[in-house]
Amino acid sequence: MPDGSTNITPYLAQALEVSPTFAGAGVDWVDALRNAGAQCYTDHGLPVRRDEYWRYTNLNSLRDERFQLASADPLIGLPPLPHPSVSGLASYRIVLVNGRVQPKLCMLDGMPDGVLITDLGGILVAAPERLEPHLGRVVSLKDMPMAALNTAFLQDGMAVFIDEEIVLDKPVHLISITAPGEGAMMVQPRHLVVMDKGAQATLIETHISAAGGSSFNNIVTELQVAENARLNHFVFQGESETSVHLSGTAVALSAGAYYESFVLQGGAAIGRSEIRAYLNGPGADCRLDGVYLATGNQLVDNTTYIEHAAPECRSHQVYKGVLGGQSRGVFQGKTHVTRGAQQTDGRQLSQALLLSPRAEINVRPELEIYADDVKCSHGATAGELDENAVFYLVSRGITRPDARRMLIEAFLSQAISEISLRPVGEGFSTHIQQWLGSHVDQSPDGDPS
Repeated sequence: MPDGSTNITPYLAQALEVSPTFAGAGVDWVDALRNAGAQCYTDHGLPVRRDEYWRYTNLNSLRDERFQLASADPLIGLPPLPHPSVSGLASYRIVLVNGRVQPKLCMLDGMPDGVLITDLGGILVAAPERLEPHLGRVVSLKDMPMAALNTAFLQDGMAVFIDEEIVLDKPVHLISITAPGEGAMMVQPRHLVVMDKGAQATLIETHISAAGGSSFNNIVTELQVAENARLNHFVFQGESETSVHLSGTAVALSAGAYYESFVLQGGAAIGRSEIRAYLNGPGADCRLDGVYLATGNQLVDNTTYIEHAAPECRSHQVYKGVLGGQSRGVFQGKTHVTRGAQQTDGRQLSQALLLSPRAEINVRPELEIYADDVKCSHGATAGELDENAVFYLVSRGITRPDARRMLIEAFLSQAISEISLRPVGEGFSTHIQQWLGSHVDQSPDGDPS
């Protein structure tokens, strides 16, 4: 058994013990999918640093602490949500508490014909045949070992189906709340979005903690974007700094489809966003952007893989980070261009600001190209704030912390300005300003500790 297997038996023992109570238990293909996840995880175990996409992220905390599957105790009401410009946006709201959909907290009235936004567990019970052509079809259990563990625990999450040529009038807002109990707990939600030909939609995710306590959040999202469909996807990760938050997203794009993703990470002791995009049809277009903020001993990991499997596809990536204290940032981005994927346009950029001599960034950009008519590039920079610029602002009567804050905001503004939905951009900008005010401005030298 591989080195990452220390806690395989306890984790999978929980799945085996409670799986007869999971939604869809007894349905042949559902049982087979869960068993495939359990077997793949048994074969691989928790990722270790020898694994290509995990060499900079250490999951020892998952080995050292035994996390128990969270209960589904409902909240009486929603806790305060960040970003009023986002939380106040008219939307179809679906709320999960500890990985389970809470119908009393959802707001799904007025869905147009041809649109279904509901709990995955409910469909597994009432209409599993609707899920069979889609669930588990995009995510690769071999390439994403934590998705294998999630699949073994498959039971609930969000499911969205949008029929052909429908333009959704409001965003779908997925609010995921972790409410830890007395012991260390884990949640394993699974989300699925299926968009038919020409459909258009916006998905917003907000991940927060309602209280302190140790938690392990292992989230998997599968997105299927059909021919000429368009999906805008915005994610805020603001979990408590005692949590481990692992998010794996797999998206398949057909001909002419468009996918935009923006991930803002600012919480969790370990926060990881892994996105795998498969451009399967000619003219598919994918944009992956993100901002990450870390202090103390936080680790924030952004890992991407984009496969150009058809001609005339485009991909664009920009990730920017601000690291203080003894925090670590990770950016791994691979663009893979297959044979025959001519006229590919793939661009990738990673930039990080280190506000402390103890902060660290690990960057691993990669191009793997098997076609000859392509335009592909990658770039990565990391450095400190320009002290000459700080001095100039201070000489104009601005305090040193304010000067540093202004320069950091300017550094991040390019990425934020690319967000296509204005209220989301405003909400994310407000969060960045609050983060800088809480960290950079409190220290005489502006270094988040």
